[in-house]
Amino acid sequence: MNKMKSLTLITLLVLLFIPSIRISNAQGSYVGIQNGDEYEWALSVYTENWDTYIADDLGATLENLVPLGASNLTRVFNDWNSFAPPQSYWPLKVTSIGVEETGLLFSPNDNTTITYTPVNGTFGWILSLFDSLEWDEMWYIVNDTSSFLRQTINLSRTFSFYTMFSVFFAPITISWSSLVSEFLAEMTVKGGLYTNIAATAQSDGFLIDIPALGFENNSAAININVKYNSKGVLSYYKFSYGGKTLVDFNPGKYIPDHERVPDQYIFVFFGLTAILLVEIIFYFYMRKGRK
Repeated sequence: MNKMKSLTLITLLVLLFIPSIRISNAQGSYVGIQNGDEYEWALSVYTENWDTYIADDLGATLENLVPLGASNLTRVFNDWNSFAPPQSYWPLKVTSIGVEETGLLFSPNDNTTITYTPVNGTFGWILSLFDSLEWDEMWYIVNDTSSFLRQTINLSRTFSFYTMFSVFFAPITISWSSLVSEFLAEMTVKGGLYTNIAATAQSDGFLIDIPALGFENNSAAININVKYNSKGVLSYYKFSYGGKTLVDFNPGKYIPDHERVPDQYIFVFFGLTAILLVEIIFYFYMRKGRK
């Protein structure tokens, strides 16, 4: 009877454990994510810092330098300037990881073959007091550093928050120092204003810096900070102009209004905690004095 009970218990535990088991295709060594992974970022647009950027008409200038379109460069401001930061939260769930392919992935921007792994997922945004929006999306994880540089169109996608959506994932085998070296070599070949672009490798990403007037009509310096985590997932994005942050994108969890603790409750909690600690210290002090 005891053996039967033990077998029944083991069977139940196995049945409970099965749903948590992930079965996926064999992945390339450059793919760090797994089917079923979930991520969420918080978007903050600091509208009070955009005056100089807009006055300089920098969107039009950047459009001439990078093939993104002026609307992509300023659209994030137009979309979210009516809300306070963080304006929205962006959840992503990986629903399947495809089989590795090789082809003309980025034509017409790049007419050479690239090896990559397709990633399917659901993506969208959430914000307070409004309906959330979700849609199916596909991303591509390229297999090496040079391909990632080409995927970002020589890092030009980093000049726009919305175009960063296409490069949420980087190969975990990427060399950020090699990426920066290749990028700067490309800028040297292009010549002209491109040579004013500086880049620095980080342990988990890269920095892009353009001095004031480096693009002729940018009256302030441009600074872009991009980072990826150990799984190759975008973990940080910040675009600054004149030392002021225009937009940043960080991992963060959306908390509905009805679940948020009001600020005054937090102050009350810390106040009561401080009083309690004082009383405990006083209690032990009095006990020690009686001995």
